[in-house]
Amino acid sequence: MADRTAADQEPAEEPDPALDPAAEAARLRAAAAAGQPDAYRAYAELLTDEGRLDEALPWWARAADTGDADASRTLAICHKDRGEFAEAERWYRTAADRDGGCAFGLARLLHEAGDTAGAERWYEHGAALGSVECTTNGAVLLAARGEWGTALERLAEASAQGDDIATRTRGAIQHMLSDLDGWREALARAEAEGDPEEAYEALRDLLDPDRRAMFARYPRMVAEAEALYARAAAVGSAKALVDQALFIARDDSRWDEARALVERAHERGYDGAAYVLGVWAEENGELRTAEEWYRTADEADGGHIWACFNLGVLCVRQRRLDEAERWLGATGIDGVEGADGVDGLDAEGRGRGPFDESEERIVRALEDIAAIRADPERMPPAEWEERLPGLRARAEEGGPDAWCAYADALDRLYRLPEAAEWYRRAGTPRALLALGRMLYEVGGATGLRMVPYYEPAAAEGDAGAAYDIGRIHDEAGDRRTAQIWFRRAADLGHGRAAWWLGWTSEERGGDPQHAERWYVRAARSGLVPPAFLAGRSMVRRGAYGEAEPLLRVACEGEHEEAPYWLAQALRGLGRVEEAERWLRVAAEAYPELLRQYGNMAGLAMPDPR
Repeated sequence: MADRTAADQEPAEEPDPALDPAAEAARLRAAAAAGQPDAYRAYAELLTDEGRLDEALPWWARAADTGDADASRTLAICHKDRGEFAEAERWYRTAADRDGGCAFGLARLLHEAGDTAGAERWYEHGAALGSVECTTNGAVLLAARGEWGTALERLAEASAQGDDIATRTRGAIQHMLSDLDGWREALARAEAEGDPEEAYEALRDLLDPDRRAMFARYPRMVAEAEALYARAAAVGSAKALVDQALFIARDDSRWDEARALVERAHERGYDGAAYVLGVWAEENGELRTAEEWYRTADEADGGHIWACFNLGVLCVRQRRLDEAERWLGATGIDGVEGADGVDGLDAEGRGRGPFDESEERIVRALEDIAAIRADPERMPPAEWEERLPGLRARAEEGGPDAWCAYADALDRLYRLPEAAEWYRRAGTPRALLALGRMLYEVGGATGLRMVPYYEPAAAEGDAGAAYDIGRIHDEAGDRRTAQIWFRRAADLGHGRAAWWLGWTSEERGGDPQHAERWYVRAARSGLVPPAFLAGRSMVRRGAYGEAEPLLRVACEGEHEEAPYWLAQALRGLGRVEEAERWLRVAAEAYPELLRQYGNMAGLAMPDPR
């Protein structure tokens, strides 16, 4: 009590806090330290606004412990942005039972983690607490599994409370259901007439690229589309079998079922089925199978332009350049000058059509062949060709290490299908990691399908494998999973993973202290950009001595902005003459910075000239 009384005693001439922020900060800190509940939150907000989240978090926690739901939500958001998902969930749960905002945050966190049932429960609870956002998002989850009537009712409630998102979502669902009724009616007419072509045409709009977001947001529509195509296939449409399979293939657990449907369509004489099987095989890293199906598609279709193109690209990747040119030439486009006269492409890629952006890919592939031939570094190295017989002999007599070594040589020589066979035969975590990288980075496979090849090495503590898994998920748009894997990689010492964590923390979460720590860890691996970013962050908070060595590393690495910030660090250390020398270096580099960034250069650093 004595402390509180002392804290409440005002000096005779207290500075005006509006004119003296330091005095206001000192006052709030003293009040918070004295145990005044209102000061916990006020001081935490001040520190957060200053980018001092490390110091703010304990005060937010004290505020949350007094029952401040906004403080609980702030803590959860901060920990989520840092990738500390368990801690975020813990703080949301401290107030979710009584606060709609925390219930909303918890539901969203659970949904992002794949716990849809948990998300639905908390959205419903939040809606009961009066959160219109929970009402809207809960309705969307109901619609996602096909409870259209209940979803529309709840969206109407949220819309009546002024939620524009609910209004737009309700309209979109109503439009979607109207389209669904139209597709059903058109298909029913085709079924009555027993017309396979008409049955297929009745559903053509389902494959409109603009509808991809609809299927992603409302998985029930995937099941509806699958059922419609199954009906069209029952009328006799082999093409409908393929499109039914495309929807089934969205579920990885039904992959064999999807492939069997496309094979059945091929057996029933649909030429395009072989092309789809080729694409799927390539995405799965089955290179020999992909080539066989592409060849089948071209032969059966009387010249399938995209089967020819994919065969050309496949051959480029394997440095079978003469073959690649022949396949690309078979598309009917021989180069830039010959492109203007292309005509006649149908909906399945047969024949030729007007020269467009898609066909520019063919021209670029032909140009890439010329570039590869002109660059010895991109051709199979002769020294590895010479080593190959000896490595083959050791592989035939040896075990996994010898098999992996032989696979590595084949990989370097771009003999990808053979390399894949030997990597698989070796089967060690190192061999599987090399296989996954080869198929994904060179062979055209889909990253997410290659992740199982990376996981054994990552489980053994391979930082590069963990980083690659994070990168694959990041490119697929799954930030949460990417963040988890980048954190694992960074904890194993991977510099680029630490850099990613720092960058996303600073840019997405507004957490410069957390970002700085990751930049420092990244800089220890020898990376120049994070050394600069860490040094600049330190200068901004006045830690000039800590900043200097990092900024010198960045200057030695020829980072364009580093000289200016090194000068600021030196000036802060009182070494004015040395600072002036680095400012002159910065002034000389500034025109190039202007050229790179244009009007944004001033945001990178002030003009030092």
